[in-house]
Order: sequence, then C-alpha cells, then structure tokens
Amino acid sequence: MFKNAIVVCLAIGAIVLSGAFFYRYFQKPCDQPTEYSIGRFDEEFGVSKSQFLENVKQAERIWESSVGRELFIYNPESDFKINLIYDERQLSTMQKQKTESGLESVATVLEKLDAEFRIAKSDYERALDAHEKKSQEFEQEQARYESEVDYWNSRGGAPKSQYELLEEKSRQLKTQAAVLNRETADLNAKAKELNNMLDRRNEAARNYNAVASNYNQTFGHGLEFNQAEYTGSAINVYQFKNNEDLLTALAHELGHALGMDHVENPSSIMYYLTGTNVKPGLVPSVEDLSELKRVCE
Repeated sequence: MFKNAIVVCLAIGAIVLSGAFFYRYFQKPCDQPTEYSIGRFDEEFGVSKSQFLENVKQAERIWESSVGRELFIYNPESDFKINLIYDERQLSTMQKQKTESGLESVATVLEKLDAEFRIAKSDYERALDAHEKKSQEFEQEQARYESEVDYWNSRGGAPKSQYELLEEKSRQLKTQAAVLNRETADLNAKAKELNNMLDRRNEAARNYNAVASNYNQTFGHGLEFNQAEYTGSAINVYQFKNNEDLLTALAHELGHALGMDHVENPSSIMYYLTGTNVKPGLVPSVEDLSELKRVCE
C-alpha cells in the first residue's frame, strides 16, 4: 500500500514536471514579460544610469506598443543584464564624429566660397555687359564724328559754328574714352580677383574631396551590427553616436531577445547593418512588424 502510494506520487510528480517542460517548450517569447536589470555600466559614454534605463524603457515600448502588451519588465534583481561597455568600438565612433565634424567644416568653407564666387561672377558679368554696350555706343559716336570731320575737311574746312560743335564733340568723346578706360581697368582687376576666388574655391573643393574620400574609405560602408549584441543571457551595448542611435541599438537587441531575426529592409530596426536609414522616430517597418508577429503569435 505504502509502495503503491509512492508510485502514485512519483507518477503525479512526473506528470507535473512533464507539464512544466511542455509549457516552457511551447510558450511563446511574448506570452510572459522578460525581466531585466542594468548590469555593467561604464560611465565614459557620458550618460547617467537613470538616463540609460529610460532609454531601455523607450526601446522596449517600441515593440510593446506594436503588440499592445507588456514584453519587458525592469527588475533590479533580474539575472538578465543589459550592459553598457566602453571599448575600442566607442573610440571608433568618437573618431568618426570628429571626422564628420571636419567634413562639415570643409563643406561649409566650400559652400561659402561657392556662394561668394557666384555673386562676384554675376556682378562682373553685369558690369562687363554694361561696359561693352557703352563701348559699342562710343565706337558708333566716334565713327560719326570722324565721318563729319572727313566731310568738312574734303570741303576745305568747316564753318565756325560747325567747327565749334565738332570741337565740343571731340571733348565729349575724350571724356567718354577716359571713363571707358577706367572701367576697363576696373573690370580687369575684377577679373583677376574672380580668378583668385575661383582658385580658392577649387582648392577648397580639392580639400573637401580629400576629406570626403578619407571618410568614405574609413566609415562609408555599413558594418555588421556589432555596436551591440544579444548573448542569450545579456544585452551588451558597445557604441552609439547619439541618443537615437542608442535607442536603435537597444530596440534591435531587445528584438533579438524576443526571438526576432534580421530582416532585409534597410529602413528596418532589425536590419543587419548599422548606419542605415532607420525610419525617423524608430517606427517599426512592415518587415519588423511581420517578424514581431511571427515570434509573438
């Protein structure tokens, strides 16, 4: 009898254990919220622990709002840790930001010189056009004057009244010629300065192209998503350039914690490359939502 009771108890225990095993086996990641805590926290990133925790909560809400349920819960005692680890990857990000700052600086110089050159060139072309019209009018008046002088010379000389008119016209033409000569000198000086501006602009363009080429060779390609990782028992964050970049990394790894795989849309949170065009405000893409639906239903 006692032996039978032991057999019955063992059988019941086996059923309970078996039921617990099958429950865990068939349970979906979204059926029960995942508890997490903040583990290693390196302060070199310049964010406080409370700010980092708030970022984690914002990142989790990106997925929770999509399914309408709580998927993650902060528990300071949880063994599942989210770590902020400072290493050479963040140093690389900081170097990239410095290079971007230098690129923006030389781009600003180039844009300024471009604008100044366009304005100076436009002013020069207007002045040159006006000068050429004046020169044409002067040449026509000069030709008429010389024609009149030739006419009166062929007739033995002009009457006194006509001679005085021709003398006045001669003085006017000399004044106009002096004005045109000064304008020509001014235009030549402007043309020289314009060429100097073009040289400075072209030098700035070469400088920009050199910095841009260096930037593209060093940073201009998407990297495998290694700014953070999900290890199965923790999330490690290694690098980010700004708050939105941090949120993207956290949302990406929390997605992995739910069981989500990478997707192929470069605008997706779960895309496998970093430095891509994630939608503003970290709105999950259609591919993100499809993958979330797969693991949660």
